[in-house]
Amino acid sequence: MVLFKTYKDGSTPEIAVIGAGLSGLCVGVQLQRMLQLTTYKIFEADSDIGGTWLQNTYPGCACDNLSHLYNYSFAPNYDWSRKYVPQKEILEYLRSTAHMYNIYDKIQFRSKVSRMQWNEDRQKWVLNWSNLATGEEAVLEVDVVIHATGLFRIPRIPQEFAQFKGELWHSARWRWDVDLTGKRVGIVGSGASAIQIVPGIVDKVKNLEVYGRSASYIMPQFDAQYSNFWKTLFRRLPLFHTIYVTVWHYLFDSLFLVYRRTWPSSFHRALFYLIIWWHRRRQTPDPTLRQKLVPTRLLGSKRTVLSNTYLPALSKPNVEYHSDDIIKVEGNKITTADGQTQELDVLILATGFDTAANYPVGQWIGRDGIDIAESWIPSPRTYYGACTPGAPNCFMAWGPMSGTFHQPLTSLLEQQVMFMVKSLSLMMEHGYSSLEITERATTEFIKLSDEKAALAVPFGPTKATTQTAKKPLSSLKYWWGTLAEFNLRLSRFSSELFTGTGVHGPVQV
Repeated sequence: MVLFKTYKDGSTPEIAVIGAGLSGLCVGVQLQRMLQLTTYKIFEADSDIGGTWLQNTYPGCACDNLSHLYNYSFAPNYDWSRKYVPQKEILEYLRSTAHMYNIYDKIQFRSKVSRMQWNEDRQKWVLNWSNLATGEEAVLEVDVVIHATGLFRIPRIPQEFAQFKGELWHSARWRWDVDLTGKRVGIVGSGASAIQIVPGIVDKVKNLEVYGRSASYIMPQFDAQYSNFWKTLFRRLPLFHTIYVTVWHYLFDSLFLVYRRTWPSSFHRALFYLIIWWHRRRQTPDPTLRQKLVPTRLLGSKRTVLSNTYLPALSKPNVEYHSDDIIKVEGNKITTADGQTQELDVLILATGFDTAANYPVGQWIGRDGIDIAESWIPSPRTYYGACTPGAPNCFMAWGPMSGTFHQPLTSLLEQQVMFMVKSLSLMMEHGYSSLEITERATTEFIKLSDEKAALAVPFGPTKATTQTAKKPLSSLKYWWGTLAEFNLRLSRFSSELFTGTGVHGPVQV
């Protein structure tokens, strides 16, 4: 496809990108690389780029995806130190990529977009934004908006823990000013963050109470450092590096069978159950603790976690694992359903992120006054998580219905950004002031997504899915197919996907 890089008069659309994390950086780079477009501005609430990799600094924070699958294809890093790199190394990679493409010059830091509304008459998005450093508020009109706020932005903090009177914080907002040495510490959660934090603090604290109501399936992590031989090989033979990455992507795609309920998935799940059972038995000598760590959900209803250090940490004498529900928080005491009460100095919440809060009601108003987030209740309507009907000239990176459990999201992100680039090119080619995904294209994708979801384990009769089904924007927030299929389908770009608007009014592109 030939990309048109300007309108006929040589102008380009004014674009606002919201967020300067992994996705926002990808958007900025590709606008410059693919379209030579510089009429964009990135709004970032933090004081630096990085998003989740800037905010999450807890002990043991690291990528649980293979490092060479996590970098951008247009900025390969041949010098990753190991297979699963720590947070600081990823943040440094993002910073170096931003410097390489001069993205810092396009970012307005400490700036938050609080509301956006489509003006049909002017064919513009009207953004209300504020400078978090000065408190100054302003209004900006742009042609195009790209949501790049990421999936893991807003910590989920259960309200009952607000009553805790000791030191309290979420894992994504780590308090490095508080020394945990010799303190009685509790941590709530059993997902990826908790599984990394526990080994990182266990030898420092006096006592560690781990509240893991819903245990995770834990697989061995085959981590290792990359030797100079491998780094040199990748650097001197870029094609070999590309093949290496591609092979790993296809291997991880084969793991998707674990999340399906049909043969041969049952065989794959049986194999995974065996590996997980062996790993838990080998690393947890105490049979009572081992029984508490047996998940009650089906394999595949929650993301499988990789760790070689979490289970041994739980077996240390200063650690107590609680599998019962927390029923009372009073003062600095936590009481569980089995009647036990623990007195704590510090409580850490590794309770995940509120992904639905990325699109709050009342803050995103589309065509004809449609509140996009409200229209998504109980389930979002998107086209491969990249755009939605009712929101002309508006795109999303990692929007609802596009996440995966089994693959790093970088490849999927790049395909979504390429879809945005093609859409902007189409708009400039035909001289349209706006493009909007059609209801027909969206409905067809949702039908496909529903068909795949019907075969997925997470939509089976489990406690996890009963809870999920009651939450707006939750039941369809993932793509229940392979990454290869997602990328292939989204790459089939066609002008028939859109309705375009030009100086002569609405027309079908």
